[in-house]
Amino acid sequence: MTLFLASFPVLLLGAVLSAALRNNKHSAAAAIASQSLATVLVLAGVAPLLAGAPPMELSWSWPPPIEHISLHLDGLSAFFLAWSLPMTLLGTVFATGYLKPYFEKGRRGGQHFALLTVTSLAFVIVYSVGNALVFLLGWEIAAVAAWLLVIWDYRNQKIRFAGFNYIVSTHVGLFVLVAAFMLLHSATGSMEFSAFGKFLSQQSSMRSSIFVLLGVAFALKSAFFPFHTWLPRAHAAAPAHVSALMSGVIHKAGLFGFLRFTLLMGKPEEWMGWTVLAFGGLSALFGVLSTATQRDLKRLLGYSSTENVGIVAMGFGVGYLGWTWELPGLAVLGFAGGLLHLFNHALFKCLLFYAAGSVYYATHTVDLERLGGLAKKLPRTALLFLVGALAICALPPLNGFASEFVIYSGLLSGLAPHTDQNALLTLAAAGLAFVGAVSALSMVRAFGVAFLGNPREPKLHVGEEPPTPMLVPMVLHAVGVVLVGVAPATALLLVKGALLPFPMAAALAPALVPLGSVVWVSRALAGALVLVGVVSWLSGRAARRSATWGCGYTAATPRMQYTGSSFAEQFARIFQAFLPALRRGEPSEDLFPRHSVHLATHHADPVEQRMFEVLGQGEKYVGQATEKIPEQPRFAFAAGLVALFVIGLILVGALR
Repeated sequence: MTLFLASFPVLLLGAVLSAALRNNKHSAAAAIASQSLATVLVLAGVAPLLAGAPPMELSWSWPPPIEHISLHLDGLSAFFLAWSLPMTLLGTVFATGYLKPYFEKGRRGGQHFALLTVTSLAFVIVYSVGNALVFLLGWEIAAVAAWLLVIWDYRNQKIRFAGFNYIVSTHVGLFVLVAAFMLLHSATGSMEFSAFGKFLSQQSSMRSSIFVLLGVAFALKSAFFPFHTWLPRAHAAAPAHVSALMSGVIHKAGLFGFLRFTLLMGKPEEWMGWTVLAFGGLSALFGVLSTATQRDLKRLLGYSSTENVGIVAMGFGVGYLGWTWELPGLAVLGFAGGLLHLFNHALFKCLLFYAAGSVYYATHTVDLERLGGLAKKLPRTALLFLVGALAICALPPLNGFASEFVIYSGLLSGLAPHTDQNALLTLAAAGLAFVGAVSALSMVRAFGVAFLGNPREPKLHVGEEPPTPMLVPMVLHAVGVVLVGVAPATALLLVKGALLPFPMAAALAPALVPLGSVVWVSRALAGALVLVGVVSWLSGRAARRSATWGCGYTAATPRMQYTGSSFAEQFARIFQAFLPALRRGEPSEDLFPRHSVHLATHHADPVEQRMFEVLGQGEKYVGQATEKIPEQPRFAFAAGLVALFVIGLILVGALR
């Protein structure tokens, strides 16, 4: 515990130095040095917990209203800390290269590096404290730091709006979380998690309400459907390393909170498991549908985060059901698959966002309609993006396949007590397979349009490959993606430690037998893919070569290529109810048009679109009602008295 506690002053000192130093290189060095030292201290402190050591606890008095600060470190805390801090460190390293053009123009980066360090400090607080007030403090530090990181380029109005959208959404989640904690405090008279656990482990009418409130709060934090609307805007606006850390690391705190209170609650009710499973499946489905039509590469990856947290929730839903049915093997498969996919998502999603950042660094755009042929000028970035794209599609032998294989093993295990329950789990597995197929479509579209073919906008200048500080984090994440896919036992060590606090930990070894076979299945499928590729390449060499036919023209032009919109048009038509299209311009109906024709398609988020419609209607109704109110002092005075009377009644009811 001593080593772990030492990380607090180290990170705090690093943040202060980064903000105080005037030179950008010195600020970056202070942030990287403090985060590196804190990472070593934290890993040394929590490593025994992952190996099976008993939880570590510490408590000391504090002035009101906190009264006591308690630390509780167990395998679940250790799991999240073991990769959150190293990945934040890699994001800081990436930032030193990505922000270099801003620094050359005289922009100071000290505050930015300080915020990245503060983010690591927030992780240490959230993942270790056992007091609700201190937990909320760490929660709020992470939220505000992420908001300030998002609006780095604050002079852009769209970026300011995206930041406003994010800060409002995250505080709505905060209010819901505070409401849940207030209910727990009213029932226990304490803000300690241990007291919460004693109350939640008992059956009561309030238990279900608190579960729903906590679920909504953590869903807002992790961008589950339909609470996801802030996510694509924030990712499109933020610098690439901030998008990577938000998607891969920062908003995993919502999933941690869900699991922490799952442990406090104890054995769940069956409806809770089905709700989590259905909610996760809906998020995965909507998220992946939205990825298939986005033209902004970072926005596409943002929607993919909603998809993948949905897959994680599907695993947790299986774990809930196994726990409810007293089937330890099924519970372990569900929670292990969800935790493994959570970790894998952090690996390949950070890699993809870093690669998208490299594209922006070289071209100053991530618009798929403008890109094309980047593999010729950015071969390293293309290869690294391809590795991440294959992993996110759950193709062997990469890490996404390993975690989804475990979730499939739980869904198709046939261990449920009744036939209809097994049928529902099989239906969920079919839905997960559909999500995987659409994910493959989206990644083929993203990689093919951006990196293959010819430049769609010949005037677009493409610079050089990213500098070393940007390339190193990408390579390390790619190595992690391959290593976990080929040898999933490396990540299984982390997952096993995270599962030790669960009551079904005794069934850990026999339940994870499917992970032994995942290696052989992965290698067999990878070998088959390589064989198909070799055969296709050999047969392609013997093919007859001729000039490309280009609609009567002697040579193809960039305008004859598929764009991102045309690639997904047929698919978008099938799901147009979920993917509303906004058009600018109309296609020509003449065989030989005399005038130039321009058509641009944009697919709006239906949830966000409806939300803005409701807000607009509400503003309209308020305006109409205000116009009908007579402008008389007596009427205004009477309305004020009525409002005060209603507020007084509410306060009296709350005090009772």
